[in-house]
Amino acid sequence: MTDASLQLEAENTNGFREVLGFTLTEWGPERAVITAQMAERHLNRNGFVHGGVFASLLDSASGLSGTYCSVPGNIRRCITISLNTHFMNPVKDGFLEVEARVVSRGRKIFFVESKITCEGTLIATGQGTFRYVFGGENEEGVPAG
Repeated sequence: MTDASLQLEAENTNGFREVLGFTLTEWGPERAVITAQMAERHLNRNGFVHGGVFASLLDSASGLSGTYCSVPGNIRRCITISLNTHFMNPVKDGFLEVEARVVSRGRKIFFVESKITCEGTLIATGQGTFRYVFGGENEEGVPAG
C-alpha cells in the first residue's frame, strides 16, 4: 500500500467496521476492494454467514468506491440512498473479497455495482445509489473531523 489515502483509511478499524472485521485492500478513484475473514460471529442460527453481513460489506465497499480522496487527511462522505442485494450462494466460513465500482455519477449522486466472491465463487451482488454529504462531492474532500 503506497497510497497515503489508502493507508490512512485502511487503518480506520473503529465502529461497525470492527464488528464486520473487513480490511480495505485497494482504493482509488471509482473503485474499492475490501476483504474479510468470516468467523463464528458472522453466522446466523443455521450456521451460514448472515445475509446482513453480506449486505453490510456490499454497502461499505460501495460507499468507499465513490469517496476516494487523494488529499491525505481529508475525507469524502456519503450516505446510502438505496441498496439492492442478490444472494447466490451460502458461506459457512472463508475469506471474502468485495469489489465495488462506480458506474455513473452526478454532482451529488453516484451509482455503484458490487460483488462478493469467496475462493472464486460468486456469493452476492449489489447495486446501490449514494448521495454525497458534508462536502463529499468535492474531489479534494474536506478535513476529517
